[in-house]
Parts: sequence; structure tokens; C-alpha cells
Amino acid sequence: MPARLQAFFMLLLLLVGCAPRAADTPAVLLVPGGRIVGAWAELEGGFPLPAPPLFADRRGDRLYLAYPFELDVFEHGELSAVFDLPGVPRFLHARPGLALGTDAGLFTEDAGLLPYPAKDARFFRGQVYWLDPKGHPYRDETPLSQERFRAVVADQERLAFLGPEAWLPGGSRFTLPEYRKGELYEDLYLLTDAAVLRYSLSGLRLGERRGRYRDLAVDAGGVWLLDAENRLVRLDHDLEERP
Repeated sequence: MPARLQAFFMLLLLLVGCAPRAADTPAVLLVPGGRIVGAWAELEGGFPLPAPPLFADRRGDRLYLAYPFELDVFEHGELSAVFDLPGVPRFLHARPGLALGTDAGLFTEDAGLLPYPAKDARFFRGQVYWLDPKGHPYRDETPLSQERFRAVVADQERLAFLGPEAWLPGGSRFTLPEYRKGELYEDLYLLTDAAVLRYSLSGLRLGERRGRYRDLAVDAGGVWLLDAENRLVRLDHDLEERP
């Protein structure tokens, strides 16, 4: 681990040690196919990490872990790449391509650091689709609308901006219910306070899975959830439970 990352975590440990704590409960992050529990990846039988990451995501066999000033990439349990970051990560999306927001700009594997003050972004078909601090959507440096959105979701073939409505640039638009998070893989999946919902990209409601879940991720392998106790739940794309 680089010296500045070690120094950051030493300072963090000192600050945490001075504060009262009810219990030493490691943070749990959801990634497609498993969980990150503190500094342990519950993937492929499990393997240790340099430290608990702030954000994590997975694309295929590549696990991306965002730390202050550093992005680590693991493949098959082994560290395969390290990227220096200019600041503290704000969000991380590995799918369909890497888009990592920091307090100094937006980082991608293809273009490096871009001077976009993004509140959310996706790297899609060689371009960056992002939201400025007010939620206005852009494609690279081109503004797309004066409407305000809260998230960008995408798979390899489709992209949508999510706000009170879902908007597919050049395509459909439809109203959404109250939701906490959205994911896109062929269809749109929404995490609400009481269920996971599935919509076609024309706005037709296709399915529902009742239950209270903390997080949602969707990829080619299925729909992945954390329940209220941080247990991993795996569903197929029709929201039926899988072993």
C-alpha cells in the first residue's frame, strides 16, 4: 500500500479510536456476485484486501476498490492494477466502463482524469454521460437537457437518466415511483423501501419482489441484493430466487 494511503488510514484509525463506539461492525458493500466485508472480499472463496474500501464495484472478473487517492483492481483474488487518484472518491461505477467521481474530477480508465464536477456518471460506448452538481445531464462536454436527474444507469447497449422520470436519450420516457436506487441490465430495476421493481425500457412494469433490502446490483449473472441483516440474496432477472 502506498505511503500516503497508509498515512490516511493510520490517521483514520487514531480518530476512530478516540470516539465512542457501540460495536466494531465492519462496513458491508455489495458487488455483483458477492460482498465486501471490511477488508475481506467474499468472492471466489474469499481473499483479503489492503483495507476497507470506500466504494466497490465489479465487472466480470475485475473487482474495483476505491480508496482515498488510490484505485485498486483485483482479478481472481490477486491485485492486478493500481491507479493514483487526485482526491477522495465520491462514487464508483465499473459497469459498463469505469467511471469514478472524486472531489477533483472524474476518472476513467480510457481518458484518465476529466475536469467534470460529476455527481454521478457512466462511461458508455467511449463517452462519458454525467450529471453536474445540479443534476443537469451531459454527454462529455455537451449539455443534453435543463431537466434535473439524480442518477445515470447503463448496460452495454442502453443508458438512462433517472429522476422523477426515466429518460433514455433519443428514446422513451416514463414516470417512476419513489425509489432509492436504480440499475439497468436489459430492463430497469428499482430498489424501493418495500420492494425491488422491474420495468421494461418502455415503462411497462414487469415484476416485483417484496421485501426490505439495503442495496441492489444487477449484471449478466442476475440480481444481487443485501437484506436488512446484510445477507446476500441472489435473484434471476425475473426476480425469482436462485440458489
